[in-house]
Amino acid sequence: MHNQTTNDIENSISLDDPQSPPSIPDGLKEEDRPVNWPSSKKWSIVVSTSLATFVVSFGSSVYSAAIPHIQARFSVSPDTALLGITLYVIGFALGPMAWGPASELYGKRRPLFLGYTLFCICQLPCALAQNMPLLLVFRFLSGLAGSSSLAILGGMYVDFLSRPAERGMSTAVFSVATFCGPTVGPIVGNLATFKLGWRWTAWLTLIGGLVFGSVAFLLTPETSEVVILRQRSKGNTSVTPSRIYRPERGISIFLQSYLTKPVRMFVREPILIFFTIYMSLAYGIIYLTFTVYPFAFVTVRGWSRMDGSLPFVGMTIGVILACIGIALHSIYYIQQSRVHVPERRLPPMIAGSIFLSAGIFWFGWTSSTSVHWLAQAAAGVFLGSGSILVLMSGVVYLIEVYLVHANSALAINNFLRCVIAATFPLYATDLLVDAGLGVGGSVIGSICLALSPVAFLFWRYGRTIRQWSKFTED
Repeated sequence: MHNQTTNDIENSISLDDPQSPPSIPDGLKEEDRPVNWPSSKKWSIVVSTSLATFVVSFGSSVYSAAIPHIQARFSVSPDTALLGITLYVIGFALGPMAWGPASELYGKRRPLFLGYTLFCICQLPCALAQNMPLLLVFRFLSGLAGSSSLAILGGMYVDFLSRPAERGMSTAVFSVATFCGPTVGPIVGNLATFKLGWRWTAWLTLIGGLVFGSVAFLLTPETSEVVILRQRSKGNTSVTPSRIYRPERGISIFLQSYLTKPVRMFVREPILIFFTIYMSLAYGIIYLTFTVYPFAFVTVRGWSRMDGSLPFVGMTIGVILACIGIALHSIYYIQQSRVHVPERRLPPMIAGSIFLSAGIFWFGWTSSTSVHWLAQAAAGVFLGSGSILVLMSGVVYLIEVYLVHANSALAINNFLRCVIAATFPLYATDLLVDAGLGVGGSVIGSICLALSPVAFLFWRYGRTIRQWSKFTED
């Protein structure tokens, strides 16, 4: 890093800070700059792309409703059928390694909708699959392609939302769509499976993808000023930017930032290590509920599969409340902050760590049929809100701590978080089933409880710890 040329340093800065474009777009008129677009145009982009992302996250969990039918249709074990969720989330882990650099090199719009188009196409083989390997392959490819929206939209919003309050609100909208998708999926999936058959879990994902993806495609232009200028400069001598970025100049730097640099940061940065572990656990718990809820309400309580999906409403309520809480805290943070203090972002995470631990113990020890079902279902509000408060606050804190190195920090965080979330249900479900929801839930709850001081400790001592880092700025 110390032997980089001036051009390499410029490229590395543009890579890790989406607000620092690799060229000076002095050929654009003020009204053509994305930050000066009308508010109606900006928010139509945010809402439409968030709804399209909802379908991607919905697709990860709607499959869970089809698992018993897939077991019977293809004569496979429960663990094999569950791989449809695991591989989908593994795709979430691997996809951003390609989509992230592509968005920096070629702009946001093309890779975003290329990935989304491939995501929709992948639903066809999933809906028509006549064997388990084909279904699993295209479930993996669905996650891989659909992750383009998860990898790109954060940077896209930064391109045209200049005020912190706007960014905070866009984060809340995007988060509601992203995290409500997995909790709504089992409810809709069970209804579709009951009325139409298990293949309709894929057909519904395809229909939703085509509808919301088409709307987003029509409403979303390119948002990168550099790419807009480069497109307009072709054959137009009146557009004379001082520098027009050429992708081939920075490919090695992009690969370094998304592959080698994240690993180096992870092994050297205690902040990144502890937050990634804790956030991975919270993310894994969300996906664990897709198998634990049916066991708790269908197997133990004897409900129908349709009725057994309704307690996910509690988790959905928790997710929405958490997103509202994050948005309100962001407004308060912006109003109160006179200097850059990342630790002020952590109070919601402290609350979330309490909610998450309490929700797990609550859910486990109210699982007996002698306890009213509503008591157990209410635990979902705490599970949903706790998980989201930990995840969203963690992401925002990492961004504010690492600033120009945030892309690299989030790349390794996302990869490990998705890998752990993908595999967590495979072994944690066995623990809960074999040991019982009370004992098994206590084991997982104890792990959450052991990690819950992370947010408080970094809120209290974060500034001191940041001073040890080579990747942070005080």
